[in-house]
Amino acid sequence: MIAVSGASGNLGSATVRHLVQRTDAARVLALSRTPDRSADLGVRTRHADFDQQDALVRAFDGVERLLIVSIGTDDRLPKHVRAIDAAVKAGVGHVLFTSITRAGDPGHPNPLVPDYGATERLLAESGLPFTVLRFNVWVEMLNLVGVAPRAVATGVLSSNSRDGRIGHITRDDSAAVAAAVLAEGGSQGEILEVTGPEAVTDADIAAALSEATGRRIRHEEVSDAAHPQRLMDQGFPEHFAHAWSAAGTAKRDGWYDVTTHTVQRLTGQPATPIVDYFTAHRAELTA
Repeated sequence: MIAVSGASGNLGSATVRHLVQRTDAARVLALSRTPDRSADLGVRTRHADFDQQDALVRAFDGVERLLIVSIGTDDRLPKHVRAIDAAVKAGVGHVLFTSITRAGDPGHPNPLVPDYGATERLLAESGLPFTVLRFNVWVEMLNLVGVAPRAVATGVLSSNSRDGRIGHITRDDSAAVAAAVLAEGGSQGEILEVTGPEAVTDADIAAALSEATGRRIRHEEVSDAAHPQRLMDQGFPEHFAHAWSAAGTAKRDGWYDVTTHTVQRLTGQPATPIVDYFTAHRAELTA
C-alpha cells in the first residue's frame, strides 16, 4: 500500500489525486484525523492521529511507502517524532517527508526551520529508507495571505526584498512530485530541493500579476524600517506586517534563491510559471 498522511488537507488530497493517475487506486490509502473528509478521493481511508503513537502504528500497518505531510501547528516536532517512530515499528518500507528549502543550512532565518531540520535528521537516523522533499515557498501563499490581491487592488506591490529571488512553486506541482516518488519509488536517501521553473524577484511578481490580470501593478521598494508600517497602512495586522518584512529580508539575503529541475525530472512535466498560476486564479485576484 501507498499511504498519504494529512489526506484531508490541501497538499495531502492533491497528492492522492495525482497518485490515482499513476497507480491503481486500490493501492492508495488516505490517512487523516478526519477520514470522512477524504471520502471523495476514491481510495480507502484510515484514521491516523499524530498524537496517538500506538494507533499510528496500526494506521501504518501494511504500508510500503508513506508520505508524512509536515504538521502546521507549533507542536509539530513531537508529532513528527511519533510518526517516524510508528513508521519504524510498522516496518514501513520508504518514508517521504515534506520539508522547507535549505532546512539543513545553519543560520536559516525561518523560525520553523529548527523543527524541520530536526525531523530530517531523525528520519535519516531512523534506519528507514527515506526521501526529503524540500518545497520552496508555494506561490499560493501570495493569495492566501492577501498580498497578491491587495497589490492588484491598489496597483502597488511594495517590498523590502530588493533584487532577492525566490523559487516559488505551486502546491499542485509539489503534490505531483510527491505522488511520482510514492508511485515509482526511487530517490531513497535523497534530500530534494523542489522549486518552480525560475527564481523571481518581487518586480517579476508584479509584472506577472499585471500580465495575468490586465491591470498595471508596479513594484515599489521600501526600507526595512518602513515596510511593516506600509503593510499596516494597507490593512494588514501588525504581527503579519513584521513577519512578512522579515521574510523579505530573508529573500534579499538569498535564502530562497534556489532553482532545480526536480519537478520535470520526476513528473515528466515542467514546473508551472508564476504567470500561469496567476492567470488560472485571475478571478480570485480581481474579486
